[in-house]
Amino acid sequence: MTVSVRPCWRWIWITGGGLGFAGLWMGLSLGASAPQAFNFQAPVGAPGEELFSDGKVRRIHLEVLPSAMEALEKDSRSYVLASIREGTMRYENAALHLKGAKGSFRKLEEKPGFTLDFQRFSPGQTFFGLRRIHLNNSVEDPSYLNEKIGSELFRAAGVPAPRVAHALVSLNGRELGLYVVKEGFTRDFLGLYFKNTHGNLYDTGVGHDVDERMERDSGSGPDDRSDLQALAEAAREPDLARRWLRLEQILDLNRVISFMAMEVMAGHGDGYGLARNNFRVYHDLDSDRLLFFPHGMDRLFMRADLPWRPHMAGLVSRALLEIPEGRRRYRERMQELLASVFQPKRLADRIDQWVVQIRPGLGRAEARKLEQEAERLKARVVERAAELDKQLSEPEPEPVSFTNGVARLSGWRGLGAPAGGKLEQGNAPDGRLSLRIQAGPTTSASWRTKVMIKRGAYRFEGRIRTLGVEPLPFGKNKGAGLRLSGAEPPRPHQLVGDAPWQLQTVEFEVAAVLDEVELVCELRASKGEAWFDLESLRLVRLK
Repeated sequence: MTVSVRPCWRWIWITGGGLGFAGLWMGLSLGASAPQAFNFQAPVGAPGEELFSDGKVRRIHLEVLPSAMEALEKDSRSYVLASIREGTMRYENAALHLKGAKGSFRKLEEKPGFTLDFQRFSPGQTFFGLRRIHLNNSVEDPSYLNEKIGSELFRAAGVPAPRVAHALVSLNGRELGLYVVKEGFTRDFLGLYFKNTHGNLYDTGVGHDVDERMERDSGSGPDDRSDLQALAEAAREPDLARRWLRLEQILDLNRVISFMAMEVMAGHGDGYGLARNNFRVYHDLDSDRLLFFPHGMDRLFMRADLPWRPHMAGLVSRALLEIPEGRRRYRERMQELLASVFQPKRLADRIDQWVVQIRPGLGRAEARKLEQEAERLKARVVERAAELDKQLSEPEPEPVSFTNGVARLSGWRGLGAPAGGKLEQGNAPDGRLSLRIQAGPTTSASWRTKVMIKRGAYRFEGRIRTLGVEPLPFGKNKGAGLRLSGAEPPRPHQLVGDAPWQLQTVEFEVAAVLDEVELVCELRASKGEAWFDLESLRLVRLK
């Protein structure tokens, strides 16, 4: 007889590890119910409780001497002295530097982002009990709400994530406007989830995966990154059964799988799994296991049709999904979260609540824009939930079947129907049954199908005919051609003008044990037509 036991999350109160307050951590228990949405409550007296729980939009005034401003102009990442005022409280000798990546960094004369450290130059000083906070300019999120909704979703899924609030910020008397306030990855943060807060906490630094040189932000463990090295070696284990056993010994698998599922569910396209970016890794000393924290969630829900199991860039995410048991656990967790946490009505209510809290501090135009962006965010959440529900209701794809090394392709779907053009199946001028794309003034349209294939080398091929195709003036691919989604072909496709039936090919390799690949028949043009002969579209296994 086989007994199936499903580990579920239960919130367990404990005493914080040496921090002098009650901490909250997420343990495993058998038979406990899954966490409900937004049930994380920091214990009474925890650092940051008032800042993040009362819904107020604070006014934070930053004062920086001219000499310190000059220093920031020369080196934006080095801390300088600052005086900070919030309400009746003044914090002298605080530390400040600019923050932001390529897309979000802004200069001092614009709307810069800030990291504030209250103890670097003044030991013992805290801001609402916190040592460090971040003020994000949210230039890539006009709703100012993605970080907050992302934080609550991850924490509701059982994954530690920084808490978020809002503030109106000024610099030397110049009003900068609305900012997103985030707690830093400090021992204050760790103490909410772990009894022992002295484990190694890793940031990306110059390395953007566990097999690269990540920086240790804090922790008293060995500084040789041996824990990350062990994780990378386990993730590369070729024997899948052995890989699963090794990863079980190194990872907090329940929270890592929840992390992976929520990244994809929320469309965190600039996170670890999809982009090897915006994440932290923590070594929990009590369990002697590693887990991931999300970060940089200012761009969420950007693609409603993101597959529930997309191609993963992150080594650990990819390694887990190559294992049958990992795929099963991931899909099961995705379904659980969709049912218990990712609920559009509840999320919409939360968004409306935040808008009500933020709006009074804004001017009429700013408030109107906030409301509009909040409505767009709610619409994206609804679209994403519907798409996930549809995807997860479909059966798992089976590996494609080859006969004498050839697989015929079917299941084509049109994407990006052009305004003023057409996207349809029908006969070409010579009667061949084809996938047809007729261009409008600005067309980037395609026919696509997905196939599940095993590790190896392949060739995607098919015959294409064009008539009067004038390519778009931008982009590598021009006119008609074949390609793989998410990967550039060895050479860009360039089939333009009037061309008789021509065989086009794209060769590629699959490194994973099993992977899903999306094949694309595409037209990028401002005028003309392209036909893709259905009979000739096929996948050839080379080795």
